[in-house]
Amino acid sequence: MLWAIVNFLLFVALLIRFLRAPVRDYFRARGDRLAEGLAAGARAREEAEALRAAIARDLADLPALRERLRADLLATAEREREQLLERGRLAADRIRADARVLAEQEFAAARTALRDDLIEDAVRQASALLHQALTPGDQQRLVRDFIASARAA
Repeated sequence: MLWAIVNFLLFVALLIRFLRAPVRDYFRARGDRLAEGLAAGARAREEAEALRAAIARDLADLPALRERLRADLLATAEREREQLLERGRLAADRIRADARVLAEQEFAAARTALRDDLIEDAVRQASALLHQALTPGDQQRLVRDFIASARAA
């Protein structure tokens, strides 16, 4: 049995001699990986906490943001309303001016037509009166006077 113990001790000594560095490197690398994992977990937890705080702030600011947006929309709608009203006023003024010009043109055309009708009627009545009042001698004298004035001109 002594040989078994010596053999075992020799086996353990050889294991320690040749495997100490690889085992130590393995556990050191494993420890480093665990430390990195823990550090990454801590960073992720800090980032998550910062994100949760930002979301909580945003949620707390949500009613104020809603009111700001509502006020902005109302102001924009009021500006748009004023612009539409102004454009409507300008269009109405243009329509009124166009209607005024058109009415003046129609009035002038009607006045001209009425004047032409009155002149035509007056000429017709004067012609009828002249035909009734002129004698053949008067007609000959008018023709002679016209010819004499045409030669002089």
